[in-house]
Amino acid sequence: MKIGASMLATENMAMKEALDYFESNKYIEYVEILHDYPYREINDNNELIDLINSYSLKYTIHSPFIDLNIASLNSALARLSVEEIKRSIDLANMIDSNIVVVHPGTVSFSGRGKEDIIYKIGRDSLIDIGDYAKDNDVNACIENLPKIEGFMYQDVKLLNDTLVELELPMTLDIGHAHTAGFTPDEIYFDSIKHIHVHDNPGDDDTHLTLGEGSFAVNEFFDIFIQNNYDGSYMLELYSIDSIEKSIEYMKSLGLL
Repeated sequence: MKIGASMLATENMAMKEALDYFESNKYIEYVEILHDYPYREINDNNELIDLINSYSLKYTIHSPFIDLNIASLNSALARLSVEEIKRSIDLANMIDSNIVVVHPGTVSFSGRGKEDIIYKIGRDSLIDIGDYAKDNDVNACIENLPKIEGFMYQDVKLLNDTLVELELPMTLDIGHAHTAGFTPDEIYFDSIKHIHVHDNPGDDDTHLTLGEGSFAVNEFFDIFIQNNYDGSYMLELYSIDSIEKSIEYMKSLGLL
């Protein structure tokens, strides 16, 4: 089982301190770099690139999402958002990563009633991103979003149908799926190449330690193991303590 952890848990630490921790944890093979503040400029920092490449860790990248929207009705903002994600694909090539996580967009307050247009803009952006990723031998994995007003593709099935048509892979976020009312037996798809793992009570995207929410974590792992899922399980949590407790929980399930 390929286990990783997001740098969401170490956002208040220096890069070296964070990577030292991840490499010291014998269960963590992958690290997901948040290519957003304060590391948006990482592409132009050769020292940071060299530091990242000096570890034995493997990497995935979460592309920027702060204030961005690839489905924006403002065409300039949509184009800028796409270009920001392409920078993450460029970064992937710098650190030998083949997974870039992409948020599919939002419907703003002013976009209400124009959802068909917005989803068309978002679709066109996904095609652009997907083509750029394929040209660079990277998987642009589109993530299902949580049940929050305006967030697109909360429906994992709708996202899967779209990605199958566009021939793009998915990042499945099980916590997001839980807030949208999906159960483990409803969220396995062949399009899934990457998974964000965390828990919540079902009504709020709280990124809890595994076992501290109400998602059927054991059933989820059973289904994906039975279906021979061979991608990484990325612990997307808010603290190192939560990572440690989640690993212990997985050990208690006999997974590690």
